[in-house]
Amino acid sequence: MNNNLKITQIDIYPFNVASEHEFKIATMVISGAQNVLIHIRTNDGVDGWGEASSFRAIVGETQLINLAAAQELRDVLIGKNPLEYASRVRELDAFLPLNSTIKSAFDMALYDLAAKHANLPLYRFLGGEKRPMETDLTMGIAKLEEAGKDALKIVNQGFSMIKTKVGIDPEEDILRLREIRKAIGPDIKIRIDANQGWDRVTAVKCLNEMEELDIEFCEQPVRRWDLDGMKYVSERTSIPIMADESVFSPEDAMAVIQKQAAPMINIKISKAGGIKNAIMIANICEAAHIPCMTGCMSESGLANTAFSHFAMAHPIVQYFDLDANVGHIDEPIIGGVSIENGMIDFPDDIIGIGAYPDPDFIKKLKSL
Repeated sequence: MNNNLKITQIDIYPFNVASEHEFKIATMVISGAQNVLIHIRTNDGVDGWGEASSFRAIVGETQLINLAAAQELRDVLIGKNPLEYASRVRELDAFLPLNSTIKSAFDMALYDLAAKHANLPLYRFLGGEKRPMETDLTMGIAKLEEAGKDALKIVNQGFSMIKTKVGIDPEEDILRLREIRKAIGPDIKIRIDANQGWDRVTAVKCLNEMEELDIEFCEQPVRRWDLDGMKYVSERTSIPIMADESVFSPEDAMAVIQKQAAPMINIKISKAGGIKNAIMIANICEAAHIPCMTGCMSESGLANTAFSHFAMAHPIVQYFDLDANVGHIDEPIIGGVSIENGMIDFPDDIIGIGAYPDPDFIKKLKSL
């Protein structure tokens, strides 16, 4: 380890990316990405990039909150060795116990920097090897008359798995799913995500009526704190339940497993506070034989590539929802993974995360 390596500068940038359309979930409507970029620099020139994307109704953060928090978190790291990233992440968690998405951006930049220093792609730095990874493409809560057409557009892009949001109107949820299945036929997988939109009774009613539609799994049918409700739903439907908003931390994962509330867990690095904590969650799930998915929010190709590295390195991650930047307009990110017919592909020469903002774009931004 280079004991003389020090963090000398951390730049913080507001990062907005337009999207082709609004995205509606049970708890909010998203129009484009309002993110934050973190750039960590060192005394020997090696650097790292990270990104935070905050869904306020899920994580309790906004872009402005993250920009303010980032300026204080920067002071925690300046002058310290970034290769001691486990200690650095513990210090961030101790300074700010919540605020997971902005901490995940700092964590991501530290891992990018460490993998670059080792001259390795991040997934190899994490001990992984290449394996096939196929992602779904997510559609928001569409108008009933448009749901089938929207789903068919996804299939025509080459995806064989669709995730659709539900959780606002139970009757419309069921009708919308029927329209989607009718439009795409029996061979395309359908996943659903209620984003905490149902109560336990409504969830059981809806899922039982959806069983005939061959739903692969349902994410977070009830409120995040209602583990008893999630267990109630799991025991009364044949559609597997995946805990998402219920799992921010390793302790949350242990609670879901101990209560047997859900047989699957979605690990989102933005919720976990970064790669280090996501690894802890993955290890807990692997010990309990709980299959996982790696998901995303509204990140660019920078963070989505980082998430793909994490998923690649952890075989317990068996499901992939890594479509964050699909639909972004003129995204200023160079490199990173590509998606072809739903398959996630890494460039052969990738080092670190292997994705970074266009320097010409960064010159136009004002660092905080």
